Amino acid sequence: MFDKKLVEHCSAVLAGLKTANLFSYTVCPDDDIQQMVIDWNRTLNPKGITLFILKKTNQNALIYVCRTGRLQADLKRECVKSFLKDYGYKEFTAEAAIHTLKQRLQDSDGFPHEIGLFLGYPFCDVKGFIENKGKNCRACGFWKVYDNEKETLRLFQKFIKCREVYTRLFHYRQRSIWQLTVAACE
Repeated sequence: MFDKKLVEHCSAVLAGLKTANLFSYTVCPDDDIQQMVIDWNRTLNPKGITLFILKKTNQNALIYVCRTGRLQADLKRECVKSFLKDYGYKEFTAEAAIHTLKQRLQDSDGFPHEIGLFLGYPFCDVKGFIENKGKNCRACGFWKVYDNEKETLRLFQKFIKCREVYTRLFHYRQRSIWQLTVAACE
């Protein structure tokens, strides 16, 4: 089940089209979610992908699947650093920023709006979402779009096609997650 969710929700990350994604995993009593994440990291780290447990309850775990090299590049942008400072971020290595995000998730019932930057959403769309309180978007898909509508809608179509192809290839056992994962070229 974990493998299936990983492919369905994170195919665009595995394919190298997106920086990161989240998925919620229902934890069964006999699941060792920590060990599952360690095992997947052992498999996917050589291809530039790392999994993190951002939040865990008795029933669910919020898993963050990330191309850390791409996140690190995003965090180096001055507009992103300045923006995240306003939300209490002090360090801008991928690991430190993810730790702060994890703390903010633990302290909240919802999602901190800056999470979009950790998922590779365009800065203008994250900022637009916050400034407009989620209203007045030009389009809605994987996120709410406030700028570059046509380009972003084409990107959404790539994500959809990727998910369809990856899910089919994985479901019919034609490809393993390792085979589906594009190595980082950073």
